[in-house]
Amino acid sequence: IMTKHVFFDMDDTLTLSKSPMNEEHVPTLLALCEKSDVIVVSGQDEANIRRQVPYEAGRYYLLTQNGNHAIGKDGAVLWHEEFSQEQKDAINSFIKKVHDELALPVKDEDDLVEDRGSQISYSLIGHHEEVAKKKAFDPDASKRIQILREYAANVEALKELGVEMSAGGTTCFDIVLLG
Repeated sequence: IMTKHVFFDMDDTLTLSKSPMNEEHVPTLLALCEKSDVIVVSGQDEANIRRQVPYEAGRYYLLTQNGNHAIGKDGAVLWHEEFSQEQKDAINSFIKKVHDELALPVKDEDDLVEDRGSQISYSLIGHHEEVAKKKAFDPDASKRIQILREYAANVEALKELGVEMSAGGTTCFDIVLLG
């Protein structure tokens, strides 16, 4: 009996962080798409996923932005939730506060925040930093979890606006709609 649905996380499962899928694995993925509904799940947006995982129309579903944006195999949007402007303003204020107070050295200040619509991803050192450096930065997420504890009052204020945060990826905070 073949499994009806197969879900794959993207980063560090189908691909390395922000990297294309290993070409040797592509035929296996596409063969699996013939037998089961394959669903690629990621905090990233559709464009980033399509750059990393080979896209062939009708092959697999996408749950992007931690499930807040669902795309069918045919490319049709199944649902798409987005932040309100009030939520975005509060998130950006939080990010600025953390960024300014931590004052971590980064290669590119413009590579720290990705607004994906229904998820904002804040990388402490940069989304496109070298993979080895990203993996070494906070391999067990303990630094990011500690930051969330230190800023608990701010995290709670965001929660009251319908926003939640977690340590995600290798260097990021995933900020999504509550629930």
